[in-house]
Amino acid sequence: DATLGLGLGIVLGGCIVKLPQLFKILKSKSVAGISLSSYLLEVLANAITLAYSFRKGYSFTFTTYGEALFIGAQNIVITLLILAFTERAAQGVATNVLLLIFTYAMFTPSMVGGALLSMLYGLTIPLVISSRFP
Repeated sequence: DATLGLGLGIVLGGCIVKLPQLFKILKSKSVAGISLSSYLLEVLANAITLAYSFRKGYSFTFTTYGEALFIGAQNIVITLLILAFTERAAQGVATNVLLLIFTYAMFTPSMVGGALLSMLYGLTIPLVISSRFP
């Protein structure tokens, strides 16, 4: 099916889309010019997308949200590198704890209801767009 093939292509692309940035950071040991807030906004959008898709159950296939999983993982690694190379380790720990709490809340219906999660999901596109502005 063409739709499945396209979905798999998007997921595979998501697996590698941030790798050049990641390798450049590791090679240069520098994050000069990379915006921490941009990556944090993208991570939030990825977490919301994953939680929304997961909580919708089988109405979404992995090819629908798999890209968010892989891009989100790469964004988290880049966020950690930004914090590490700017010597903000304490801020990095706090940021990651907050991201984990936020993500847990998104996946937990008793903490974030379906209506709120749907509203947040509707905000993922503005979050990603705003992440493009420094």
